[in-house]
Amino acid sequence: MRVTILGSGTPRPDIERFSQAILIEAGEDKLLFDTGRGTSIRLSQMDFNIGKVDKIFFTHLHSDHIVGFPDVLMTGWVYQRNKELKIFGPPGTKHFVKKIYEAFSEDIVIRTSKPEELKIEGMRLNVNEIESGLVYKNKDVSVNVFEVDHGGGVEHSLGYKISYKGRTVIISGDTNYSENLVNNAKGADLLIHEIADAPEDLIKHNAKVRGLMDYHTTPSEMAKIINIAEPKLTVLTHILALGGTTHLSILNSVKSKLNKDYKVMTAYDLMAIDVKENIRTYSIDYTR
Repeated sequence: MRVTILGSGTPRPDIERFSQAILIEAGEDKLLFDTGRGTSIRLSQMDFNIGKVDKIFFTHLHSDHIVGFPDVLMTGWVYQRNKELKIFGPPGTKHFVKKIYEAFSEDIVIRTSKPEELKIEGMRLNVNEIESGLVYKNKDVSVNVFEVDHGGGVEHSLGYKISYKGRTVIISGDTNYSENLVNNAKGADLLIHEIADAPEDLIKHNAKVRGLMDYHTTPSEMAKIINIAEPKLTVLTHILALGGTTHLSILNSVKSKLNKDYKVMTAYDLMAIDVKENIRTYSIDYTR
C-alpha cells in the first residue's frame, strides 16, 4: 500500500503546500481522500493519470478540503474516466456534489457532443453520505469511517481507517483531541494527523486564535494520542503554525512530550509512504 500526500497545507495559499488531499493506492484501488487546492496538479506531478481516480472520500466540507473537487471531477472525465465515480462524505455531500454538477451542466453537454464525444458514464456519480462503520470493501481493501470533533459549527467531521493485507492507515481529518480517533488508531502502521500551535500569550489575548486552537489538535494532545495509540509512524499534516511557531517547533514540541522514541515526521507535498513491514518515505515528484 502506497500513500501519497498530495496536499499538506492549510487554507492559506502556498505554492509549496497545497491544501489537503491524500492518495492511497492499495491493490487495484486508487482512493482519494479530500480534494484540496491543486489536487490535479499534484497528481500530474507524480505522473498519475487523474482518470484512474474513481473513489473520493471527504473528511468534511470546509473549502480547503473540497475546493479542488470540480477540477478532479471534470479533468478526470476529460482524461478518460469512463466509469461511475463513487463519492463518500458527511451529510451535506449530496447537496455539494449536486450543485457542482449543475454548475458544469453546459460543459458536460458540450463535451458529450462532437468532436470530443466523451462517454457520459464517466460522469455518473454515486454519492454516499456516511457517518460511521464500514463504507467500502473490495477484496483485501476496506475503508471504515468514524466521527471526530472539529468544533466550530462543523456538525460532521470524519476520520478514516484504511486497511489492506494486515496494514492500517488512519487519516484524522480536521479534529481536536478525539477518543474515537485514538481507539481506531491503536497499533496503526501509519497515522496521518492534523495539528496546530500558537504561543500561549497569543491564545490568551486573541479570540480568533483561541477559537482556531479549540478546533484543532495541540502538540500536547498530539503527543497524548501517539502515547496511547502507538502507531508505527505518525505524519503531521495540515500544520497550522500561528504566531511565529514553525513546523519544526511544532514537531519538536510533540516529540518532547512522548513517552518513547516514537517515529514522527512532518508531511510535505508529494511525500510518498510505502506502508509495509519496514515503512519507507520518499519524494515522488517526477517533474524535478
